[in-house]
Amino acid sequence: METLGARAQYDQGIRNFSLLFTRWMDLNGWSHPVMVALAKSALNGTSWLHSSQISGLRHAKLLSPGPRTFKAIQVLNHHLWIYKTEKKLIPNTESSNHYRDPFVVTEDGMPPELGWWMEVFVGDRMPSDLDLEQHSFTPDTATAFSAAYGKLIRKLMVLNDYDPISDFDKVIRDFYPAKDTARVETLTEILFNETAWEPDQLINELPALVSFTKALEGPKNDDELLQACSPK
Repeated sequence: METLGARAQYDQGIRNFSLLFTRWMDLNGWSHPVMVALAKSALNGTSWLHSSQISGLRHAKLLSPGPRTFKAIQVLNHHLWIYKTEKKLIPNTESSNHYRDPFVVTEDGMPPELGWWMEVFVGDRMPSDLDLEQHSFTPDTATAFSAAYGKLIRKLMVLNDYDPISDFDKVIRDFYPAKDTARVETLTEILFNETAWEPDQLINELPALVSFTKALEGPKNDDELLQACSPK
């Protein structure tokens, strides 16, 4: 890893963790309440992960999460791995409705231990199994992508017999995995060509945007989405 000053390294770690955490959450299609409930189940009823912490981690605003926060994340990811490999339900859950097709964070093919998550957060480690920087955007390309994405979603709605106006709220509620109010508001403005994502926002948002288009029978992965929304 490139040598940075302590503060710069810490800031970079917080950003990397935000990308990692958001991708993990969005690729599993978890809302804040679902993730809180699953973490509590994985910890046998102990509530160590809360909605405010989830929001802070996603937006790189939680600068000093306690060790219990990392423990909740590590334990939930570990039980998700057990379900993926052995089909054993997360403790205290009656079905796999919220993790039927799980995305598990791994390091060298295995779910990482507690210290790994903390090392990523403070900037001492970069994940090796997941490329957090596989895409990059400039302000201009992020603006162009935003406009193209809005157009694509409106088109997919029509192709799926949804009215872009009267069915708009239902489609977002049913298919856009992020339930964060601020993100939903930004997406809504983008779909009506009223704003655009910033480059870092867009990198963070890609997993949810792919999930959204996939649910509407559109692009099913990053590459397909970027191709569909590239300048013609």
